[in-house]
Amino acid sequence: VGWGINTTNFDGNSTPDGYVSTSQSWQVSLQWQAAFMNGNAAGLAVGQATFATDLTGSDSPDDGNYALEGWYSFQVTDNITVTPAVFYLSHPLGQLTPNNTSFSQLGGLLRTTFTF
Repeated sequence: VGWGINTTNFDGNSTPDGYVSTSQSWQVSLQWQAAFMNGNAAGLAVGQATFATDLTGSDSPDDGNYALEGWYSFQVTDNITVTPAVFYLSHPLGQLTPNNTSFSQLGGLLRTTFTF
């Protein structure tokens, strides 16, 4: 579990509206050892990368961006582990996403670890 908060103080006379004055981030991850079989592991993670929660002036932030990930690590031999993973990014451009559009990404990866 993790959570972060960032604040910035601007000189009120020279800062235009819309600058990020407060931002946050968070994540929750779970991993299960010996998932379905000894030596294997499964995991899930969800969170938000840094997103604006307060802007200077009267502007309201529109910066929701979620990340989800799932993986399963299995021991092929004593020296080789294979970990396929799938991830989903919802609104990864945050408030930079053009109005009236939606944008998300789905991806995957395959990690192979060799131990000597």
